Amino acid sequence: MRYFKATFVWVIALVALAGYTYLDFSHTRIEEARKEEASRLLPFTPQEALAIELVRAEGVIALERWEDGWRLVAPIKAKADSEAVEKFLEYVTDSRNDADYVMDPDPTPERLKEFGLAEPKVTLTLKVGKELKPYTLMFGDRAPSMGVAFARLKGGKPVYRVLANARAEADKDAFYFRDKKVLRLNPVMVDQLAITRADLSLRARMTGEGRWTLERPVKDRADNEKVFEFLGLFANAQVKAFADETKDRLREFALDKPSAELRFWLSGDAEPAVTLTVGARSPERRGYYCAMSDRDGVFVLDEEVIHAIPRDARELRGKELFFFEQDALARIEMRAGGTSVALVRGADKEWRRGGGKGDVVEYLAIKEFLDALASVRIRDFITDDPASLKEYGLDTPALQVMLYPEGSAVPLFVSVGARTPAGHRYARTGERPTILALDETIQGILQTLL
Repeated sequence: MRYFKATFVWVIALVALAGYTYLDFSHTRIEEARKEEASRLLPFTPQEALAIELVRAEGVIALERWEDGWRLVAPIKAKADSEAVEKFLEYVTDSRNDADYVMDPDPTPERLKEFGLAEPKVTLTLKVGKELKPYTLMFGDRAPSMGVAFARLKGGKPVYRVLANARAEADKDAFYFRDKKVLRLNPVMVDQLAITRADLSLRARMTGEGRWTLERPVKDRADNEKVFEFLGLFANAQVKAFADETKDRLREFALDKPSAELRFWLSGDAEPAVTLTVGARSPERRGYYCAMSDRDGVFVLDEEVIHAIPRDARELRGKELFFFEQDALARIEMRAGGTSVALVRGADKEWRRGGGKGDVVEYLAIKEFLDALASVRIRDFITDDPASLKEYGLDTPALQVMLYPEGSAVPLFVSVGARTPAGHRYARTGERPTILALDETIQGILQTLL
């Protein structure tokens, strides 16, 4: 009993000590936060700034914070790049006012001239709170070390040293603050895409299974990775330059008769959410004039982005030869010349030659064969409308394999014919009438189990 009482006393003491330590830690953290706040040259956080006015030799830039993000209101009215504005605020509000940062507590006019603050080159005003209380920071020259610059609060005497990055951020132009996103849609939410050129009318749609298919100019599987890569390219693309704030002079930029048009649909919408049109090339800017249906003006996009727009449906067609689930197959048939082999999966899940009580084929051999078959990629699309199969050696194929899923009498098959001029093999599948070109290795794969 005495041991229990002693232990209990120690437990109480430890709990009390832990509580005291926690309170002491919390108090210390609060004090540190207060000191941090008190040392700010501008007594507020970036999130509290509601308006920005930047006065430079080139003119005035003004921005306002709205519920949907920042907006540029001068020298033009336009959507701002909220991420760039927040980064700007982080830099300029990170300056300190403690003794270590004071260069001169009460500078003379001569000293102000030395600091470049007699006639500040850049003046920044941030407005805070419902009353939009202004705080104006005047920036002077950079220090000789170039690592810091000089600044002064309007209405105050001291000259402070601030990070050169803060000075550099405060000297940005209107282009820096503008929203330069091209496709403002989330590419994951796009479920239809159309590309129109003089010699191409392409349309792709996402199926309910989450796979992209081509609807025009040919019905076929699309390459999911390439479609998402293409959407991502435009979602990440940035405007290179703004050519005109209106669409009054489209003819001047060849946008009255665009060379290419892209339309994007949001999931579930009957009409496209946004349309991008491409006009003439700007040699000096190494880009193309473009316009978007969801905003005013004409802008320039980098030529590499425009050159990535497909000129042929082949660029987005799926290159997978087969889609099948290995565990769902019930029968495999292979034919080569006069030789024919059938492998049947019985109730015991064993693969047997001829079925029934035929010889068991090793599971590993079947798996390697099916894995190799699933990895085959189409080298080229020869024609979607063959006049005959004979010219491709596909009227009597040299090799053929048929895969029967469980419960289906209709097989997935690939037939291999003559050699192409490029040294590949002509082929076709049961899923499409298209004549394909496959790598020569398809022969070795199909002959594995013969």
